[in-house]
Amino acid sequence: MSEKRQYPTVLTIAGSDSGGGAGLQADMKTMQAFEVFSTCVVVGLTAQNTLGVQGAYPADESVVRAQFESIMADFEIRAAKTGALFDERRVKEVAKNVSRYKIKNLVVDPVMVAKGGAPLLDEDGVRTMKEDLLKRALLVTPNIPEAELLSGMSIGNLEEMKKAASKIQALGVPNVLVKGGHLAGEKVYNFALLGSETFVLTGEKVNTARKHGTGDTLSAAIISLLAKGCSLKSAIIAANDYMNAILPQPLFTGHGHGSLNHGLWKNPEKVRESLTGESLSRQLVIGLGNVQYDEQKLLGLVEEACQAGMTVVQYREKGEKRVDFEKRLEIARKLKGLCAAYGVLLFIDDDVDLAILSKADGVHVGQDDTSVEAIVERAPELLIGLSISTMQELEKSKKDLAQITYIGVGPVYETTTKTDAKPAIGLEGLKAIKNQVKVPVIAIGGINEENAVAVYSAGADGLAVISAITNSDHLIETVKKLIKHGEAT
Repeated sequence: MSEKRQYPTVLTIAGSDSGGGAGLQADMKTMQAFEVFSTCVVVGLTAQNTLGVQGAYPADESVVRAQFESIMADFEIRAAKTGALFDERRVKEVAKNVSRYKIKNLVVDPVMVAKGGAPLLDEDGVRTMKEDLLKRALLVTPNIPEAELLSGMSIGNLEEMKKAASKIQALGVPNVLVKGGHLAGEKVYNFALLGSETFVLTGEKVNTARKHGTGDTLSAAIISLLAKGCSLKSAIIAANDYMNAILPQPLFTGHGHGSLNHGLWKNPEKVRESLTGESLSRQLVIGLGNVQYDEQKLLGLVEEACQAGMTVVQYREKGEKRVDFEKRLEIARKLKGLCAAYGVLLFIDDDVDLAILSKADGVHVGQDDTSVEAIVERAPELLIGLSISTMQELEKSKKDLAQITYIGVGPVYETTTKTDAKPAIGLEGLKAIKNQVKVPVIAIGGINEENAVAVYSAGADGLAVISAITNSDHLIETVKKLIKHGEAT
């Protein structure tokens, strides 16, 4: 891209939240999620966390002014937003600079009242915002308490939201979005008044304490989309959709009023809750050593197996040749891409670093490998599979069962694919272990399409195979024979 075609750049004018959930931190995370470049004017600092605000420290007006000067001297700001402005002096300074630099596409998120009801902007600051800042904005996005302060009326339902929006528009701002999350009911209604056009956006009310920074996030999403060229109406609709997507998928950080999941990162608890016996039931254990060190053959075979109905791929390098870490990482990332395309889980055998860097779903370990406790401490997002061969190993691992996703039990039969395999435990050994646990049991060792039915009859919830797939001439038929009777095909 030439210098004349600058990447979409936006500006947040707000306070800093040391807890990372609201303020300019929430703004910049949202902007990153929408793939625009973010700049900021820090109007003040706060000492806060998910439990509350412990201190607020407004920046001197000269500091606010100097930041505007630096940013506007260099960047092409396509859209901007305000957040917490602390008091009248800071509101006036921001309004002056918005006017001085003719900042366009300004969205005012009028941060006045905390979710708990505490005032965040003094009366003079509210008056100055109404008289000076709003008339310089494209859009204002008050929640119910803020809309009540701006409109001078109480709001208890959608009809009153509409009346309040008209009163706020009369202050000089052409477009108003009143957010109805504070109202009672199972649904959230946001009312938009864009010029003379009106529409209502809806969403399900999510019962979670992880809603810190919702106002910042919505307004940041809107200006990000404006900067990318969307119309105001489209930006509001898409930003509302974004909020509906991230609210039900919280991140568990801190011990109080937690943050939103701006990047839609996978929530390990949600992943675990969504897993069924079917999603773990057909596992392909494979590495370069199983395909004569032919990378293309490995990738092709994994893709065919995913297409045929395998539900888990476990990447394991146990061959005679040493495959260096960089090569294993390259292959693991390719496998992750293949697995993700087919909704298949990827586990890495006993290499937590490799699992983290390849963004695998989990890691599988044996009794002598990295401990479950160490994995949970180091990488709590990973699912964990644990190998167990005997009742003694089961007893030793009982403390870990609450932390793992499944246990791999075996070898059930003699196997030649693993040179250091332990003695076969047979169907009776499998059954004995199954009767002692509630986690899914995946049978390993010597499993194939001929003995699959017997293994399932012994209580296995799923099967892990190698040669049954690598030696198959008809993968679809082979996988069908590996499916437990009555499960989906």
